[in-house]
Formats: sequence, structure tokens, C-alpha cells
Amino acid sequence: MFQPKCVASTAAQVSEKSVCDDKVQESPTERFWRSLQWTADGTSLIASLADNSIQTFVVPPDLLDEDQQPHHLSPYCIIPAKEAVNAIAAYPFFDLSNPSTALVLSSMRDHPVRLNSAFSGHLGASYPLINPMTEVYICPHSLHFTPQGDRFIAGSDSLLSVYDLSRPGQEPISSIQTGPKRRTSECNPTTSMRGIVSALAVDPASGLLAAGTFGRQIGLYAGMGQGECVGVFSTRGTAADDQISGSGITQVAWSQDGRYLYIAERKSDGVVIYDIRKTGQLLSWLVGRNAHTNQRVSIALTRINDENLLEVWGGGVDGDMLFQEPRYTTEVPFWQQLLASVILVQTLVKRSLQTN
Repeated sequence: MFQPKCVASTAAQVSEKSVCDDKVQESPTERFWRSLQWTADGTSLIASLADNSIQTFVVPPDLLDEDQQPHHLSPYCIIPAKEAVNAIAAYPFFDLSNPSTALVLSSMRDHPVRLNSAFSGHLGASYPLINPMTEVYICPHSLHFTPQGDRFIAGSDSLLSVYDLSRPGQEPISSIQTGPKRRTSECNPTTSMRGIVSALAVDPASGLLAAGTFGRQIGLYAGMGQGECVGVFSTRGTAADDQISGSGITQVAWSQDGRYLYIAERKSDGVVIYDIRKTGQLLSWLVGRNAHTNQRVSIALTRINDENLLEVWGGGVDGDMLFQEPRYTTEVPFWQQLLASVILVQTLVKRSLQTN
């Protein structure tokens, strides 16, 4: 069995400084991580932390040099925020050699969506999402770039908003009310969903947007979130729910061929797999992830040897990092344990690294 090896860590006991703020500030090395993303070129990591900051870590060029391992990862840039950062999204064409592409979106309460340089922290643009009745900012709980990188989608309370990246300061070019906000209002459960849109993912081939809510519903929308609702289904009350439970969707991820949707939830012991060709038929689920927490404990999908096969990687509150090769059958496979340490808020896998 493959055994992972730590090649770099942020755990060294040293103080760190922000290079994005004129007032250099010391920050503790003990961090509470909220989310973590690889950049598209595999050279950097972008994280949001509970200290209301976004941090960029550039992977060292000699990362795989065993003589230097484990490397210490220090933040290249720290972007301070005035409020807790609800969501981040790295630009899909992020290129270390081209600073103009080193961009990160973020959302926070009482502010527009922000587009910052991940290397300098400079605020390049902002995109308002305003409640027309109260004229206050709406804070998205999920952000996702379209595959072309010219637009992004923001998910908030029963609302999907699509922005044109080239139109800073402007309102969304498209807004879809996913369902009524008031529980007393009637709605069609097959085409309408209510609640905070907490997870987004677009299938590049079909342009189908999957949007998940904390209310445990999944909505499928054509045209990368600008088209009609194809269908809505729920993870509540299924055979998988009896086995692994869940209390709100925190991540949705497409298989490479766009046939299957992987769904991770908070307070859950696994991951569910749905067949989207049949508009949301439960196909299988993975058991034993032990993510019984309100934190977003995410998963990662990676291809095996350039074949159309996937491994699903994840972590849990016990610190175990696990992986599984899912079988698209009704059999229920268990995860395989690799190691133990601390709560694994995010598990990321990069099969190849471009470190030069």
C-alpha cells in the first residue's frame, strides 16, 4: 500500500510576517485552518484561516529533494480581512510565472466579493451582491469560477448569482432564486430548493452546475448556473443517510466524465455518490471517514495513472487520512487508513507538481 511522506509543513515554531500589509505584524504559527486549495499550476496553496486572513504558500522548487525534507512552509502573502472569510476560490488559470493570473476571490459579511492578488494582496476588483429590499450586502457562502475563467458563481441564501469578471463594481449578470426563503411558502421539491447554497461545482463538458445546500439538497442547473433547473434531489432519508448520516452539504465534486457526483457533508461518516445521468439516483457511498464535526472537512478526487479511474481522499476528526477507489455499484466500500495526526480539515492531492 502507498505510504504518504511529509515533504513540507507549516508546523515549524517560528514567527511569520505579512508582506501584504505596510504594518508588518507577527502572527502565531498555531493556526486554525478553514479551507485550503491548490492553484491550477500546482505551485502554490491558498488557505483561509480563522484569524480572518487569506494566506498564499508557494511550494519550494526543491520540494521533492529528500535531503531537504521536510521543508518549512511560510506564507508568501497574508491578506487580512475585517470579517471571517466565508469562501475563497483561486483563479483557474493561475500561473506562478504570470502574476496577473495569481488571483483569489473571497467573500465576507458586509462586504462585496473581493478579487485580490494572491502574491501582493492588492485589491484588484470587487463585485457587489446587494439585497434590493434592505440595500445591505449579501454574503456568499460559496464561490466557484467557471471553467473558462471569465465568470464566477456565488451561492447565498436560496440564490445563485453569476458575475462577469471583466465588469468590476457591477451587479450580477444573472441571478436565479433557487427557492423561496420562507418556510411557509410552497415549492416544487423536484425543481426548487431552499437554504444557503454552501457548495458549487461545474462539469466542464456539459456546463451543468451542481449546487448543494446546508439543507441537504442538490440542485442541477444548465448553462453554468445561468440556465434552467434540471432537477433537485435530497440526501435526506436515503439508505446512505441511515448508514453515514449528515447535516448539510459542504462539497460537491464531479467525476471526470460528468456521470457521477460526489457529495460530502458535515457531521457525516462518509461520502455519497449519485448517478447524474438519472438526475440524482443514489449509486453508492463510502463509509468510515469520521467527519462528525460542523467544520468543512473536504475530500479530493484524483485520477489513477491517467486512466478514467478515481481515488477519493479524505480526512476526519480522528486525524486519519483515508483513500478509496470507488466502485459504481450498490456495494459499500470502506476507506483505507493511511496515517493519523490531527483533524484534517482539507485533503488535497496533486499527482504531479510543477515546481520550477
